[in-house]
Amino acid sequence: MKELQFRPMTMADQNMIKEKLAYDNRDICELTFGGNYAWSRFYSLEICELYGCLLFRHKGSDETLYSFPLGDGDKRLVIQCLLEICSKQGSDLAMYPLAPEDVEQLNEWFPRRFLSVINRDDSDYVYEREKLVRLPGKKYHGKRNHIARFKDKNDWCYEEITDHNQSECRQMMHEWKKRRVADWNVEMEKEYRAMVISLEQRQELGLTGGLIRKAGKVVAVAMGEPLNSDTFVVHFEKAFSDIQGAYPMINQQFAEHAAEGFTYINREEDTGDEGLRKAKLSYYPCKLVHKYTARTSPVVNANLKIERDQIIQLWQTCFEDGNFSDFYFKHHENNHQMLVIHEDDRVVSMASFLETTIRIGEKEYPARYVYAVATHPDARRRGYAGKILDCAKEVWDMPFLLSPATEKLYRYYEKFGFVRAFECQDHKPCMSFMLGASNQWNFVTREISPEEYVKLRDRHFAEKELYVKWDQQAVEFAMCMNRQLGGKTLAVTTDAEHLSNKLELLMYYPEGKKLIIQETTLSDELLARVMPELLAETGTKDFVYRQEGGMIYLPPRLRDLELPKDGYLNFTLA
Repeated sequence: MKELQFRPMTMADQNMIKEKLAYDNRDICELTFGGNYAWSRFYSLEICELYGCLLFRHKGSDETLYSFPLGDGDKRLVIQCLLEICSKQGSDLAMYPLAPEDVEQLNEWFPRRFLSVINRDDSDYVYEREKLVRLPGKKYHGKRNHIARFKDKNDWCYEEITDHNQSECRQMMHEWKKRRVADWNVEMEKEYRAMVISLEQRQELGLTGGLIRKAGKVVAVAMGEPLNSDTFVVHFEKAFSDIQGAYPMINQQFAEHAAEGFTYINREEDTGDEGLRKAKLSYYPCKLVHKYTARTSPVVNANLKIERDQIIQLWQTCFEDGNFSDFYFKHHENNHQMLVIHEDDRVVSMASFLETTIRIGEKEYPARYVYAVATHPDARRRGYAGKILDCAKEVWDMPFLLSPATEKLYRYYEKFGFVRAFECQDHKPCMSFMLGASNQWNFVTREISPEEYVKLRDRHFAEKELYVKWDQQAVEFAMCMNRQLGGKTLAVTTDAEHLSNKLELLMYYPEGKKLIIQETTLSDELLARVMPELLAETGTKDFVYRQEGGMIYLPPRLRDLELPKDGYLNFTLA
């Protein structure tokens, strides 16, 4: 086993590092020489050359992170060396940031060893340069207005940062810092100092800088560098927020001048800051570059490429639901939604964590719906399901939802911090009322698209203070499954031309002599009026409509939230 010799970056490493980075040509904003050099002293960032590869290492207060090996050397041997070192130290190997192709390669070389997770807060925003320059169409109308106001007096100009105006940029950055003193913190100080290094050593680091003047004064600055063959990355962008249009102006002008010749502009991540996320989304990125953290773990991502048959067999053993597992996996191929535990290279425990959104009060939160938790009978009573749940809570740090099938399972999940939040309700208008009311409401129906379903569903339940939202993909899956069962998903209205804004939703399927209502926005009264015709059409005698009950887990950072009592969970089959 080779000993790793990590050391600080120096200017003399520039050509070597750029050569290794260029070989892999990644989209990830961290993989530049200039950016890493500017930040290296504030994040204990060091480098090492091993088996023809470059490694970055960041030693944090609670964890050491290694990059994926970079360059044309023996990457597999490098990772094997890291595994041996971490094993000797009694620690997990943690690697960040990884591209999707890195994760795929890692799982091919070292199957069943790594858990790979995306943190949305770390995802890079990538834009088409031409759109940032031209700001075309209605959606950029507000940006163009702000820029027009900035240009009103025709007292502005754009300049490249040079030795002649560098001191003015430094003064502007100092003034920007003074204006933020009320909310200044350690991370902001690190960023400020990295900006200063980037400004003062921009030529040596290969950085390009730009500034905006208004009435002769520097009011905005930006710095960046080429990221790969077609992408320019913007590392820093600061402006005086009290000057209308200053931020849109430096954004547009820097894209036009500094990134000329590039197709895309990477504007880095939002770090989970809500204001920054809103600002970055307002420029409509063409894609988000997701970055993975991979670490050795007994709980790992399911690998459907090589374990599909094992997982389906486990599913059918535990749930006995026919060929539903085949149908499910055709629509859910994302390995990172399912976590598993192995025994002797065999999947013995699993759980899926489906992406959704929950509204609590007036705020929405990304969440995961816990689905298909199962452990093989031969591997039970070893705490595997609990280990998977605890692992998921740690890596995703967000609300979790589930709908237990029995009272015993409700009590089981309470051990893991889940609380009851969605009351189970059976809706059953009396049959005599149904028969008496059958001709009192003239209605028409039509098939509905998943996109329209989502919009109508969200609009109908807008008043709910505890509501689980599903995206178009989830709704499409549910509708497809409903069709497989012989059911329909309809829009219901009294307007024969379907012009009314008062559309209702109705998803149902027949099961023997009963009609199962999956979800509807119809009131009990209107459902009763529709039901006689539906029963006749489907050849059923009775119907069942149950609003599912369920539980929620809130991470420690959200424990102070008060959960409303009137929660709506239905449509739990995502």
